[in-house]
Amino acid sequence: MKPLLIVLVLLFFWDPVLAGLNPLASEMHRKCYGNGICRLECSTSEMLVAYCMFQLECCVKGNPDP
Repeated sequence: MKPLLIVLVLLFFWDPVLAGLNPLASEMHRKCYGNGICRLECSTSEMLVAYCMFQLECCVKGNPDP
């Protein structure tokens, strides 16, 4: 029973530890290009204005007219 408890505790705390070591985690949701934000992919209500590090997209709210 104790080994199972130890494994569950390690799995619970492992994700936050790895998030601090992941270079991509610091770039996600970072402000860019004025009022934009870095994301993996812009949503349909956002416009791609630039690229961030690690090929993330800098997205700004709003969609321009065609």
